Amino acid sequence: MNIIGNRIYLRAVELSDKEMLLDIINDEQTESELGGWSFPVSDLNQEEWIKSLKQDNKTLRCVIVNKEDDKAIGTVILSDIDYKNGIAEIHIKIGMQIRSKGYGTETINLIVGYAFNELRLNCIYAHINSYNEKSQKLFEKCGFVKEGILRDRIFKKGDYHNIYSYSLLKGDFNGDR
Repeated sequence: MNIIGNRIYLRAVELSDKEMLLDIINDEQTESELGGWSFPVSDLNQEEWIKSLKQDNKTLRCVIVNKEDDKAIGTVILSDIDYKNGIAEIHIKIGMQIRSKGYGTETINLIVGYAFNELRLNCIYAHINSYNEKSQKLFEKCGFVKEGILRDRIFKKGDYHNIYSYSLLKGDFNGDR
């Protein structure tokens, strides 16, 4: 089953997504803006990773597809899904060439709506690097509230940086922002 929006739809990861995923994971600016870290990923490593993916009820991993040309443009993930407490963390990565065109907003609203209305979750949270102002604005536009600061939690470009914790509760969700 795909999750259908106005301009995009969300679907499972396919082997044909390998190039798009490589472009995103090997992009220096994207790596800098997001949490975590990675080594350079080869074509072979990416293919093996895709083939190793298994269904997991604690992670919903989707590819974002532009309906106009049926082209994969990024990924969105709900991780650490906790059905008892109704929470999950959201992660989004969109290719550089497609950013700032409204796809991020639609993606977040689509996956959050699915999480609240189909998975019966109550809270979606995100951790955003303190210097990633574009992501902060994106999540705030989608109704997320900045809850706190995780001090010196990530090491990037030779220094430690804070991470901002954001969340959205089901009762505060308005999917047409």
